[in-house]
Amino acid sequence: MSTSTLSGDQTSGLPARFHYLTDPPAERWQAWWAWASERINPIVVKEVRQALKSKQFSISFGLTLLAALVWTVLYVVFSVPRLYYIPSGSALLSGYLLILAIPLMIIIPFGAFRSMSAETDDSTFELLSISGLSAVQIIGGKMASSCLQIVLYLSALAPCIVLTYVLRRVDLFTIGFLLLTSLYFSVVETAVALALAAVTRVRMLQIVTSVGVLAGLFGLFFTWMSIMFSTIATARDSSGEGGVTLFAVGTILASLIAVILRAGAAAIDFPAENHSTPIRVRLLVFQSLLTFWALLAYAAYPFEPTLVLVLMLDAAVLGVAGTLMAGERGILSPRAQRGLPKTFAGRLFKTWFYPGAGLGYVFLVCLFAAQAITFSVAEMYHKAATSNVFGRESVTMVSCLLVCYLVFYVGLTRLTMWLVPRTVPFRQLISVVAAFFLLTLFHLVPLAAEYYWNNFQSFDYGAIQAFNIFWTLAEAIDGNNAEAALGLGVMSVGAVCVFFINLALSTRDVMLVRIAAPPRIQQEEQPVQAQVVDPFAD
Repeated sequence: MSTSTLSGDQTSGLPARFHYLTDPPAERWQAWWAWASERINPIVVKEVRQALKSKQFSISFGLTLLAALVWTVLYVVFSVPRLYYIPSGSALLSGYLLILAIPLMIIIPFGAFRSMSAETDDSTFELLSISGLSAVQIIGGKMASSCLQIVLYLSALAPCIVLTYVLRRVDLFTIGFLLLTSLYFSVVETAVALALAAVTRVRMLQIVTSVGVLAGLFGLFFTWMSIMFSTIATARDSSGEGGVTLFAVGTILASLIAVILRAGAAAIDFPAENHSTPIRVRLLVFQSLLTFWALLAYAAYPFEPTLVLVLMLDAAVLGVAGTLMAGERGILSPRAQRGLPKTFAGRLFKTWFYPGAGLGYVFLVCLFAAQAITFSVAEMYHKAATSNVFGRESVTMVSCLLVCYLVFYVGLTRLTMWLVPRTVPFRQLISVVAAFFLLTLFHLVPLAAEYYWNNFQSFDYGAIQAFNIFWTLAEAIDGNNAEAALGLGVMSVGAVCVFFINLALSTRDVMLVRIAAPPRIQQEEQPVQAQVVDPFAD
């Protein structure tokens, strides 16, 4: 071996040409590349290779291309000669979007669900838990693999979709709008499927959940098809307004997907880790974006049903989040407790981000109440500025009812979970079952009692039906103020009682305090921190 090969850094024992492998990157772009590679590359490469080499992808991708080819040939053959004189791009676009929606909205989300479930069947979570990969990387890798498949399907049908624009009767904005909304649907469905597969890690539950996921995907598929066909039939040039709408919906869904994926990562990670703080921070971002865009839309087009719809959707999302939070153990490992705030200001402003079902309950209630108050003030300001009286849709009445229902049902679920020991596994699943049982009980029992008292005849809304969410909200939206006020009065009393009981019981969660790291761990972490290259640093 030559002398030049042996020459090198005597302290490291490596030849000089290998220094780039051990020394920190000198350039900023190299630091960025190393940072991204360490966090994304391993699980993404594994998932992409496994997905693209599978028979499921090969068959579905081949059938998609074959269907697009057959549809193109049949449409051209049966449309000649009027194809040269009559604009007919919309009908051809409908067929392509139907072909594209099958893999995007059914095959890819369900494939992601099965891929995540296979990790449980093969018992690979135990191996991954002792590797250098985090739970966020595992979920993110599977999500990235699914997104890559979505891009491949879109790229394969892109030339066909361009052909529809050449045939006229469909504009570029309509094509882009339908493609982006299909992409939104597919990504959200995939994220939800991954989270459900992560939560239901028992084999029997996975079978039941897979049937439910498949049924839900087919239902959403047919729903999107009806929306798509109506959009193409009534398409008009509104690129300015539609562009802002697509951007707003994209930001809201991105924040919601971040919440869903982080919740899925928490389900497969160690239970004693602090998963509450990152999830609640993402919920705060989602709530802020949703409130901002809803108020902006209301300022541009004052239409009360818009705010009502946003409130109802947000209440459903926070209700699901609150149900899962009710199953939190509130137990942290000593390592996770070292990351808690240590100053008085930090504890004052970050207490509600601490782990614990009680703190999470209060956090969600305050978050939704702030949005409800903001929407009510916006409605009152608009009505006062335009000198109009309240219409049928009163945002204030609906928002008050939704706050009461969120406080009442999520609070009852959390009180029910007090009967379940903290050491019991699958507490989130038990919490979901408890919430479903409470909702069914408070909806069916009053209806059965009313039918019995009225000799099984029809009856009007009464105070006993105040716990019925759908009937009470229908009365408020229809403008039946007397019935809605009656339901609000009953629910206010129940919500106040449940809230203060939960507030008193949440003191146990506030007692979590920061602990200092042992001196031995501080000494071990110090040299490691000195060698880390931060690509974000100046």
